[in-house]
Amino acid sequence: MRLRSSYVAGQLLLVLIITALVALFGRLVSINVREAPRLRALAAEQQRSDIPLPARRGLIVDARGRILAGTSLQHSVFADPKLIPDKQDAASRVAKILGLPALELGQDLVAAGQRRFFVIQRGVNAAQIEAIRASRISGIGTFEEPVRTYPLGGLAAQIVGFVSRDGRGIAGLEHQCDEWLGGEPGMKTIIRDAARRAFWLARDGYDPPRDGCHIVLTLDAVIQSATERALRSAVVSFKAESGVAVVLDPRTGAVLAMANEPGFDPNHFQDYAAGSHWRFRNRIITDPVEPGSTFKPFIASYALAEKVVRLGEVFDCEGGLWRDGKRLLHDHHPYSALTFEEVLIKSSNIGMAKIGKRLGNQRLAAALRTFGFGEKTGIDLDGDNPGIVPGTHAWTSFTTTSIPMGQEIAVTPLQLARAFCSFANGGLLVQPHLIRAVLAPDGTIVEDFASPPTRRAIPRRAADTMKRNILAAVINSGTGTRAALTRYQVFGKTGTAQIPKPGGGGYIPDAYQSSFIGGAPLEDPRLVVFVSIRKPDRSIGYYGGTVAAPAAREILSEALAYLRVPPERETAPTVTADGGD
Repeated sequence: MRLRSSYVAGQLLLVLIITALVALFGRLVSINVREAPRLRALAAEQQRSDIPLPARRGLIVDARGRILAGTSLQHSVFADPKLIPDKQDAASRVAKILGLPALELGQDLVAAGQRRFFVIQRGVNAAQIEAIRASRISGIGTFEEPVRTYPLGGLAAQIVGFVSRDGRGIAGLEHQCDEWLGGEPGMKTIIRDAARRAFWLARDGYDPPRDGCHIVLTLDAVIQSATERALRSAVVSFKAESGVAVVLDPRTGAVLAMANEPGFDPNHFQDYAAGSHWRFRNRIITDPVEPGSTFKPFIASYALAEKVVRLGEVFDCEGGLWRDGKRLLHDHHPYSALTFEEVLIKSSNIGMAKIGKRLGNQRLAAALRTFGFGEKTGIDLDGDNPGIVPGTHAWTSFTTTSIPMGQEIAVTPLQLARAFCSFANGGLLVQPHLIRAVLAPDGTIVEDFASPPTRRAIPRRAADTMKRNILAAVINSGTGTRAALTRYQVFGKTGTAQIPKPGGGGYIPDAYQSSFIGGAPLEDPRLVVFVSIRKPDRSIGYYGGTVAAPAAREILSEALAYLRVPPERETAPTVTADGGD
């Protein structure tokens, strides 16, 4: 009986053991089959960490390799909130080192929840980084990340633009060329122990970042600096609202300088109030304005090419007051008889109106088209505005005499400078361009942008006649005497335009756009410069020859010397001031 009981107990124990083994086997099968994916994912989360490797953003450099936008490394502090046992204690210790409000930091760490990477502060100095590392606070670490810098401050800020905090371009070339500049981020995977300490790089855990390409511009930082300096001085001296200036190489259309005043510093773009965001706009290509008398050479040269006028022909300028139908036109000085050349040199509105009537609407419209007005310039920048040129069906009886004076249309500063290049290069209409090349991180060429094609605007003879016989005389004896240089013969035209009211309906009282456009040297022009000052203080001066011409002279003087252009003469020319626009 006792043996039988022992046998039964043994059998029962065996059954229990087998049952337990079956259950255990079933559990193992369940773990390895049904729960394996979840458990592998949990193990990977605990043992492996994917660390992003940001790409180094490409440089933006000027024509001679000077860095306008670059990238440097900065130290930052981060938290892994999931690994912080006491968030308030950690916040208090970190805040003391970084000089942050402890209560707010603690709330941020709590709010971060299960996030594994939370940036506490960027741009931390070396002493703070050392203190953070020495404190060995669980869940708190440091890292290096690239940060965009602009070594030349606000130089060409509207052209270069800026990036967001996460390194994406949001304005200017930084935005437009973001795909080239940004590169591709990489990744590395770290194996960690139970205490989350890194001890191994995963076998397949390294994908290196691909740094961004570099953008080479036609812009020259020295000429840009001289342009900004002269423009800022004019705006300040005449207590103006704003100003713009552009410098082109008339042979190729290369942009050597583009200046907008007031400007901003892209290193601290966030410091500018929302109401000042217009500072970020490159108004040279985005904001068309009535050109005023700076427009007269284009109509006059087209009339010369069409042979509806001739050199030396005399126009009756009616003593400065002329009624054409219902319109009463006047000049800033009372002129009677002026030659065709003098109509431009002295900037007679009445003389230009009579030339416009000779041309007629169809040829006036053709003149606008041939110089590229009413169309985009084709520059490689976002925001290229075609300006405002109404179709001939919308012209009134006033339009035929308004357009030759630079009224009833609106053009951008770049359109005007581009068209003026045709007087400097023998009648060709160039296409402005700013991006010279794109280079790979190792310096090899990715894209090489040759000078864009040109088209003929007017015959060489008409262009040369306008430059030599008229535009040079504007500087020597006309309205542009303040743009004259001692060693170079400047040629150009002044302009003083009233500013239209927003939405139309006349002009703003005592509000002017004071401009000058010109080039030098006369024999082999290397530069074309346009300067325009918006709303100068009328009590100080408002004529283009008074306000804008001196700034253009300063730009030409510094740029020609910098480029080592041989002087045309050693003594100053005889200059007779005329005044006016």
